[in-house]
Amino acid sequence: MENLEGNIDFTRQELFRITGNHKNLRVREPWEYPESIRNHPLSIDLDLCNKYGFFSYLDTTVTKQGFQEFLNVFLKNDVAGNKEILERQSFIKGISEKKYKAYLLLKFFHLKIREPQIKSEGNVFVNPISFWKGNFRRILVYLFPILSVFTPLYGIISLLFDLPLLPLLLFCNGMIFLSYRKESLRTWKEIAKLSSTASEFSKLILYVSKEKRTTKKQLKQITSLGDSYEILISPLPHIILNVLFFWDLWKIRKFSQWIHHYGEVWNQKWTEIVKLDSVSPFVNDSFLHREYNFPNLTETNTLKASQITHPLLPKEKSVFNPLTEIHPGDLVVITGSNMSGKTTYLRSVAVSLLLARAGSKVCGTSFEFMPFQIHTLIRSQDSLEDGVSFFYSEVRRLADILNSANSESHIPILFLDEILKGTNSKERYIATRELLFALREKGAIVFVTTHDLKLSEIPWAKQFHFTELEVNGRMEFDYKIRPGVSTSTNALKILKKEGIPIRNEEV
Repeated sequence: MENLEGNIDFTRQELFRITGNHKNLRVREPWEYPESIRNHPLSIDLDLCNKYGFFSYLDTTVTKQGFQEFLNVFLKNDVAGNKEILERQSFIKGISEKKYKAYLLLKFFHLKIREPQIKSEGNVFVNPISFWKGNFRRILVYLFPILSVFTPLYGIISLLFDLPLLPLLLFCNGMIFLSYRKESLRTWKEIAKLSSTASEFSKLILYVSKEKRTTKKQLKQITSLGDSYEILISPLPHIILNVLFFWDLWKIRKFSQWIHHYGEVWNQKWTEIVKLDSVSPFVNDSFLHREYNFPNLTETNTLKASQITHPLLPKEKSVFNPLTEIHPGDLVVITGSNMSGKTTYLRSVAVSLLLARAGSKVCGTSFEFMPFQIHTLIRSQDSLEDGVSFFYSEVRRLADILNSANSESHIPILFLDEILKGTNSKERYIATRELLFALREKGAIVFVTTHDLKLSEIPWAKQFHFTELEVNGRMEFDYKIRPGVSTSTNALKILKKEGIPIRNEEV
């Protein structure tokens, strides 16, 4: 019954995902992401950590380590070279193109673990046990088996023949117990964590194992040790068992033997599981969306695509746009009226690049890219607490981007949306022009959206625009990118539509 419920729940969640019903997916709350991830510029600008944002849509990881690797592949600008990108893509492709392998992998991950909050098991890699280190512990490892037999026998004989020294013996055993109790509790937590992990991931561990019989034995032994952890819930029986039989030491010795025999094998299997878990979002996305395509990593420093869109857009509202051929040093200036699709286009290209670098499919066709660094400035935030204005916040972000952009091994690709809005038009144009010139000297590719049409006159700019359409007196958008500079505006129309009176449209 539990497996049936798990299968139903798994299928329901995947139906929500493939139909774009993201609000019914069980996802992390924004505060559940590490602060460094939430405050990362890419997270802010590309809506990665929002409750119904990009990570929530994509994430299917169930281990803490897998989740961290999933985030790192997106947010580390120096993480991937050609070899690593191609290896990840080959690994993801190898699983996702085998229909039943992809399905079984995802089902094994989610059959027992169905809540996103379960991703908190911490580090479950095993290390050589340090409990027996120290001169006294080295003696104790040989002494406690003798005492654990002698103490109960002497106790029985003492009760029968009224022998002396039983209280002293029990007192000495109690002192020995107190000497290792703190560290034994720590070891018990490790046993419980490994046992819980072995139980939850047993099917997946068996799935990735070649020697099934040995693996079953390994899992049985550690889960059996974990079952003994329940005795710690009752302090009095726990104390009595240790004073009479040194119960903890027997279990810890057995745990040490388990680590000696299976520790290295366990770590190898868990490394493979973490790797599978970290790529499971991309395998899942590729499995669900056969119409998506794997991108091509080029050696010619070319960025282009026949069609591209944002994966979060519902299918019925999704509009595919081309990405013209772009090379290092190019500037793409995108103009257009409000709400016409400029910022969404920037995000579509940026997210596609992140997916491509992760080795995943992109929501588009014929996507070509090169090793890159990605930088965005789409949203700036002021800070009353730090005394930082909106304009100064933008300037600091731009300075950081300029200083960190380096094309020696990875081409910088920048996405700038209506930058330097907090100053006058004359100074904004001069500052933007000089910034773009400095970035061109660094070999950066720059996408910039603007309402300042003068920026389109920069000699090396490639000009594109979005526009609105007039249909039966109504303003509509087709969200199609077009070559050239925008000739239309719609700010006053939008104000009028919302009931704000405009007495005279002349300046």
